[in-house]
Amino acid sequence: MENLKQAYETLGLPEGASKEDVEKRYMTLVRRARAREKRSEDEGSVEDFDFEEINRAYKFILNADNQQALEEMTAKQYGKYKKMAGAAEKTDHFFHYYKYHLLGAVLLLALIGYGIKSYMDNQAEKAELAKLPPIDVQVMYHGQFLIADQSNDMKITEEQMLGFFPEWKRIKADLTYVPKDARNEIDMANIQKAVLMIITEHSDVYVFDKTTFAQLAAQGLLIPLDDKVNGSWKDLLLPDQLMSSRTSDDTGDHVYGIDVSHSKLLELPPKSDEYVVGIRADSERREHAYEFIEYLLQKE
Repeated sequence: MENLKQAYETLGLPEGASKEDVEKRYMTLVRRARAREKRSEDEGSVEDFDFEEINRAYKFILNADNQQALEEMTAKQYGKYKKMAGAAEKTDHFFHYYKYHLLGAVLLLALIGYGIKSYMDNQAEKAELAKLPPIDVQVMYHGQFLIADQSNDMKITEEQMLGFFPEWKRIKADLTYVPKDARNEIDMANIQKAVLMIITEHSDVYVFDKTTFAQLAAQGLLIPLDDKVNGSWKDLLLPDQLMSSRTSDDTGDHVYGIDVSHSKLLELPPKSDEYVVGIRADSERREHAYEFIEYLLQKE
């Protein structure tokens, strides 16, 4: 089919006939074609009625009508852009068909940016830490300990502890809040965080309340202190300060902690009503850990 005029002529319609007239005429010709097939007319009569040509003409008219409707819609939607209408249409189509691709790309760029920032922050933190002197002892408060402003900022604690040991250059102190009783989801989250901290953080000295001491001493987190309490610390201790426990590998009770609830720790944040100290089994600064605890046992 070469042009629209020829298509209308094939259907026996005037050029520009309405879509409704085209549909009616086509259905009439369809019925006529079926009737001819049933009557099995002679070959010459069938050839005079070329239904394939009618189909091509019908499709040609429909395509032309759809194209015209699309052009009218485009003109209505993008006509306000005048000379830029074509570019506006292409841009609109691009965002329509690729909006999810663009969203994914934006999210990917955001993740990459976040990753780069995190890496740079981490490198900057490492650079700052490299300027600091080596840690002499690392102390972890692990239990129901609170700081008045609830900031968990342990810098004041570190500075005051360092004042106890003039020859030392640096003490690292951390706080892991562990509620004695889990009463809500926040408490459960704190307990889960505490478990993770025990696994990932390797402090030298732990300061517990009695509840957390009982839990962790039995799990083998701490070293036995029997030699110290029966030796160089003996004259510094009262019997009720000795905190004993038994691990699965022990055949009897051993001293794993010292109650220092009346020591200089009372002067420092964070605060609690119980202070039990012990030394982690895999401590890399055990001698300094012993020295730290011995200082707390000194009587003024």
